[in-house]
Amino acid sequence: MESNIYDSRTEIDDDVLVFEDNTDAIQLEEGTAWKIMIVDDDPEVHQATTLALKNFTFEGKTLNFIFAHSGKEAKQLIESHPDTAFILLDVVMETNDAGLEVVKYIREELKNQFVRIILRTGQPGEAPEESVILNYDINDYQLKVELTRQKLVTIAIATLRSYRDLLVLEDNRKKLTELNAVLEQQKATLTQMLDKLQQTELQLVQREKMGAIGNMVAGVAHEINNPIGFISGNLQPAVDYIHDLFELLDLYQHKFPNAGPEIEEEIAAIDLEYLREDLPKLISSMGTGIQRIRNITTSLLTFSRADCDRKVPFNIHSGIDSTILILKHRLKENKNRPEIKVVKDYGDLPDVECFPGQINQVFMNLLANAIDAFELGIGDWGLATGDWNWDPNQIFKEFLPQSPIPNHQSPIPTIRISTELNPPKTSVLIRIQDNGVGMSEEVKQKLFESLFTTKPVGKGTGLGLAIARQIVVEKHQGTLEVYSELGHGSEFLITIPVKGEFI
Repeated sequence: MESNIYDSRTEIDDDVLVFEDNTDAIQLEEGTAWKIMIVDDDPEVHQATTLALKNFTFEGKTLNFIFAHSGKEAKQLIESHPDTAFILLDVVMETNDAGLEVVKYIREELKNQFVRIILRTGQPGEAPEESVILNYDINDYQLKVELTRQKLVTIAIATLRSYRDLLVLEDNRKKLTELNAVLEQQKATLTQMLDKLQQTELQLVQREKMGAIGNMVAGVAHEINNPIGFISGNLQPAVDYIHDLFELLDLYQHKFPNAGPEIEEEIAAIDLEYLREDLPKLISSMGTGIQRIRNITTSLLTFSRADCDRKVPFNIHSGIDSTILILKHRLKENKNRPEIKVVKDYGDLPDVECFPGQINQVFMNLLANAIDAFELGIGDWGLATGDWNWDPNQIFKEFLPQSPIPNHQSPIPTIRISTELNPPKTSVLIRIQDNGVGMSEEVKQKLFESLFTTKPVGKGTGLGLAIARQIVVEKHQGTLEVYSELGHGSEFLITIPVKGEFI
């Protein structure tokens, strides 16, 4: 079978037509040639065109001729050779518009916009030039009778230059697209880095603030412990001294029953019998007060304890209790709401290897968030009704939803804290539930994002829950999940591994 491809390099004589162009262009691989396709049903046209251009070179590359004798064959060949530089295409072949159908096929079906198409016709009446140029995406229109050798060379130079420039533009477009993609990726990366840097900066500020507060609290607790220790240490000697004085008074009254009117008057004035009865109670209540102060300072020291560079065993319940004690002032009844009730349901937990200071911060953030849920609920009620003159207790009866907490279906704002050991006994589960207003699905999706807050300006930083999640998930390899529905309260579930080897 005769090949449809002819390489002009196979017959090169001394009369070689060489054309160079100084314009920067994409260089094909060394030794390659420009592909041109001759489409015509007249074999003499093939021979004449090949003879005219066989020794032609442009920018150091010769021509490879591809021959097609019909529109159908041309479609097959151009699909196989999409890198053809230009086509010399006859219009009238097996049909009067066979060449025009090839043009449509190349541009519309193959989407090939690079190949240059020069229509050649020997019957211009079948395809008027103006009509063809307007309606078909071609690059030139020539009559066969006008195509001299010199004109063919001129067309080849102009067409190859146009094809080369298109390749340059396409190559630049691809490079620009790739560069834009790289720049967009770098921009996205830099934006993420900037956001992360800002979040880290805010978290560091928050942690520094918490660390400073912790140091201050620890210092205050230490300073309180010193005088409390002094008072506590002297209470028992004081009781002994008072007992000795009372015994001396008894002995004196026994030896001198008639003490005289002045002493009798003074005994009546100070109500000696009441003093003897009440003074021991007074000393005992002082001891109770001192013990309560000691419990407070112990809780403060537990909450504010500094973390070292490794995890240490920690009593989770003592951390929760110390946090509740610090937040106790926020639980009390105020003009906006009734007292918030805290229900504790502690399971039997072992000590957990963790960073105690960080875990206490998690409890602080979650419990403060639960308290805020009740404050937010009151605000929502006022906004919804427009009535800011209300009885707080009535609000909680009418507005707050039924509590999600089992056995606590009451209008009283309630926080329930429960702990348990999971069945494999590898992790502790801590649930913090409230019967507040709950949250929407949209809020839940953004809840742990840094700087996200539903609180009014100045009421929240948007860092509390983000920091809590980072501490639990990243620092302790645990989980922090939220379950909530608008109008039905919220529950935060914390899971923390018990031992370091489970991390």
